[in-house]
Amino acid sequence: MSFDPEVLGAALPDYTLLSARPLSGGLSNRCWQLTMRHRCTGMSIEAVWRPESAASRAFGLSREHEHRILSQLAPSGLAPASLRCFSPASAQQAPERKAFQQSLRQNAPLSGLLVAWVPGREADATFSDTALMQLLARIHHQPAPQWRLDVRAKAEHYWQYIHPQDKSPALQQLYHRFQATAPQAWFSDTCCHHDLGRYNIILRPDGGETVIDWEYASAGDPSLDLALTLNANGIDDTRQRAGAIRGYCRARGEQNVARWQQAVSAWQPWCDYLAMLWFYVGANLWQTPSYRTTAEPLLAKLSTKKQPDPQN
Repeated sequence: MSFDPEVLGAALPDYTLLSARPLSGGLSNRCWQLTMRHRCTGMSIEAVWRPESAASRAFGLSREHEHRILSQLAPSGLAPASLRCFSPASAQQAPERKAFQQSLRQNAPLSGLLVAWVPGREADATFSDTALMQLLARIHHQPAPQWRLDVRAKAEHYWQYIHPQDKSPALQQLYHRFQATAPQAWFSDTCCHHDLGRYNIILRPDGGETVIDWEYASAGDPSLDLALTLNANGIDDTRQRAGAIRGYCRARGEQNVARWQQAVSAWQPWCDYLAMLWFYVGANLWQTPSYRTTAEPLLAKLSTKKQPDPQN
């Protein structure tokens, strides 16, 4: 992914870009850590440039949505501050942004999100399952965004970006079966992160936690977000998984733990299905064999179940 500091500089005339380095990790997008200095005050700030790109389009991500949810979460302290969003939607809402766009080179338009850098370290296994579930419960307590995750619509979007050579008869059969099945609605929509791995939790020097990478966030069934969180953190042992679900219910004051256990189990095939399609998209997008080799076991797992049913 190319990065043109002149384009960003034209859109941020009050700042001088001192340095820019690509960030490691981040499977959906390739982001940049920036150091900028205000021309008048001389103060330096650290930020992350999260571009709109072929990858964000393939995965159906919206920087405008990400900006809106970060702004909504600002009072909670759960997320980094959104410094500025550069997108067609925000340009329509802000006349000064339109002027910025007109000042950019036509062959290198700027589109993306500038987010405050969060100092600290990435959470690891020392960040307990209990703490993880409490954090997830805090996220689910926030007001739900106006857009929501529809798993079949998301799968349909992914399907358009999978290479035809990967659309084997087995994959096509699986795709049509899932798309023909409406998942059960278990609980009322909440604010959901949909990618709450420990790799997206920064433990700040002051002892608090900040969740980053809200690009998949939306309104959604919290039990789906719970299932995705368990998967993202490798919580697959039956006893550990049950304990984490109990911890989540305790954090939210939920009494019917059995129903949450049932809901998470029902969502698991959908989690595997979306993950499989995601990796096939990545294989086509970046031509990296590891994505395909990760997708294929999920295809085998979902295809070999006896009379598989996404709802059970």
